[in-house]
Amino acid sequence: MRWSRALLILGGALATAALAAIAPVWTYALSLLLFGLPHVLVELRYVDERFGARLPRTMITWLAIGLAGIAALRLLAVGGIGNSSMRVSAELLLGAGLVAGTVPLLLQRRSVVLAGFLLFALATGTWLDPVTTLVTLALLHNLTPIGFLAERLRGPERRWALISCAVVFGVIPLLLLTDAAPALWTPFSVQPEAPGPFGSGSLDAQLPAFVPPPLLGTQFADHLFAAAAYLQCMHYAVVLHVLPRLAGGAETRGATFAWPRPRTFAVAVVGLGAVFSVAFANDFGGTRGVYAVFAAVHAWLEIPVLALACGLAPRHLAPAGTGA
Repeated sequence: MRWSRALLILGGALATAALAAIAPVWTYALSLLLFGLPHVLVELRYVDERFGARLPRTMITWLAIGLAGIAALRLLAVGGIGNSSMRVSAELLLGAGLVAGTVPLLLQRRSVVLAGFLLFALATGTWLDPVTTLVTLALLHNLTPIGFLAERLRGPERRWALISCAVVFGVIPLLLLTDAAPALWTPFSVQPEAPGPFGSGSLDAQLPAFVPPPLLGTQFADHLFAAAAYLQCMHYAVVLHVLPRLAGGAETRGATFAWPRPRTFAVAVVGLGAVFSVAFANDFGGTRGVYAVFAAVHAWLEIPVLALACGLAPRHLAPAGTGA
């Protein structure tokens, strides 16, 4: 059974990689249209149910304030208010503040090295090139399911999951980056100048979503975007199909929010996802700007949460009622 499941996962990953290589913009746009908002909602629920009961209330408040600030900056971007460079720098600084909030907890276990590294990287990136730093974070965000699986699973299940992740999130995107098998898909590839679906534009128009500015205009940029479009699909697949089955474990009942029952929640997610899909189909660029508000909240939440997960064992995280 395990091997048949592994072959199914590998087959699905390879098929998605082929689609990303043949039609990267279509793969990116359609997966975003269909699964973008649903995966945000599902992941927010998972994070709350898995970690909410184990975080001090002061930490939750700190995260809420920082995330509200980031959402406000993204809303300003939707309205075209302010200077984009200043908004990006401010967002990175708020993100650094979220990570800084983990330091007191990590110091209790002398596990502050990871948070220190993240703070240094964010501060350096903000100083040197804020846009490149934010785009790089958007690219790396697609790898976060690996951290959630590593934190949640134990024993043989954990080893099996990490081996699968090494192939799905490591080997296959490397093949796309190196264009190791172009003869397989070159005859079928969509031309880079061809427009994507629903007014999403050509490949050049979408490259800045995942390709840092210094790499734009290079041949490697096309390969990097194809790899990112593939990784986005794999990110969605794990969040939507794996994390809900794992749920939050023993901590679920102490979640910060009173989430609806799974079936009701699933119906709500599908309904809201359908609304956003219609909106994407009618105005891809404008809807992506609105979606970016929700995406930023869940993406920035992952960084401090995973820092705590890597630095502290679950039993070492204070219960929610301590207020420590």
